[in-house]
Amino acid sequence: MLTRLLLPAFALLVPMSFAQVGNFGTATGHPKAGDTAPDLVFSQLLRAPEPGSWTQANLSGQVTVLSFFPDTSHNPKPVADWNARVTQYAGKPVQFVWITSEERQKLMPALAEHPIEGWVLYDPKNSTAKAYGLDMPVNIYIGPDRKIIGFQQGYIPDTRTLDAVLEGRITHTRPTQSNIKAFIQSNLVLLDAQPAMMPRATDHRPKFTPSYTVHITPSHGEQNGNSSSNDFWVLQGVTVKDAIEILYDTSSARVLLPPSLDDGKRYDFAMLLPKPESREKMSLRMKQGLQDYFHVTMQRETRLTDVYVVSVVSGRKPAALPPDNDSLAQFRAASIGFRGTGGLDEAIQSSGRPEDLKAMYSVFEEGTMGDLCRDLEYSLDRPVVNETELEGAYKIQVQIPLDSNVDFLQRLRDETGLVISPGQRNVEFLNFQPTVPHHAIE
Repeated sequence: MLTRLLLPAFALLVPMSFAQVGNFGTATGHPKAGDTAPDLVFSQLLRAPEPGSWTQANLSGQVTVLSFFPDTSHNPKPVADWNARVTQYAGKPVQFVWITSEERQKLMPALAEHPIEGWVLYDPKNSTAKAYGLDMPVNIYIGPDRKIIGFQQGYIPDTRTLDAVLEGRITHTRPTQSNIKAFIQSNLVLLDAQPAMMPRATDHRPKFTPSYTVHITPSHGEQNGNSSSNDFWVLQGVTVKDAIEILYDTSSARVLLPPSLDDGKRYDFAMLLPKPESREKMSLRMKQGLQDYFHVTMQRETRLTDVYVVSVVSGRKPAALPPDNDSLAQFRAASIGFRGTGGLDEAIQSSGRPEDLKAMYSVFEEGTMGDLCRDLEYSLDRPVVNETELEGAYKIQVQIPLDSNVDFLQRLRDETGLVISPGQRNVEFLNFQPTVPHHAIE
């Protein structure tokens, strides 16, 4: 099974820094998995699932899920998703605690209109988030023994992780390419041992002397990422196609490379400028550096090629999202699931290997049809063409059991009206060809 978790480029997890100042202010503690969970500090109990008040003893005796949501009033959809999760696990040994710091004049009317299930604590000083060392919103899982089980980036706990927490199927050891198969067969779910941090410009800033040179070297180790500021840019552990995807904002399905460069080898790209430049100018320097180092030139050309066409049944369309459903746009995530591929678990970065449409078993998307087609194309083995003519944003969530004989594409059509079918269309490609040596030019 492979689930590609598609995140924005800046959603890069970097090592913990103890000079931490994040969304919640300066951290006062840095507990990790296995440590005793700090007390929950708050100024007011806004809701209790049963009569009585919160005491610190409540952190023992059952699993606790802590979720931190600074902006509650603008996000009724996550509130509804949270409530559904609380209801789903009613009667099981788990309690849900929502902690918010939003200004009361906005918060209280929102809670009156959209009540939140479980415990709701008001912490205007973000004291609890600071005590747990948080830099951005995460879910924290605490065991019946009041020991921290782990951290997970996001707002709403997912059922797969919750079930694994309740069943003791959690690991903090990130698998490598060499033991991926054993990891998947173990049915373990990966949680972070420490809370993830928002990336900072200084975390990956190159140490060499500033210049206009793009430094490209073979990668050593398994580090990968994309980090930049207005005077530097670093790509770690990327293939040539990966780098082209990022620099040219396209998918590998639309990139043509000489076989000698399409070999899976990974490289580090780094540029540190003498003075800040625009993103466009930096991108041009990185593109030129790539072409110079690998001795290629790029031309755009249109070819008739095999594609997947996304269309919609006449008179049908998926469930539309409200026009103002963009408050969490910076955290937009989509997932495309494939079965029988021996790929990576959804909690870690996928290998980027193109997949066959027939292996698809799930899709989750909140966005436009363009977003859906783009995300599909980054996973599939050929370009994806949007012929739905649908405007606006939609929620698409379809999944079939991994061990079923259900036709996923038929289920997608039945539930959303969307049709994905093979076809041929004229598509623009980026064609990289070896540079012709000067002495060969007559």
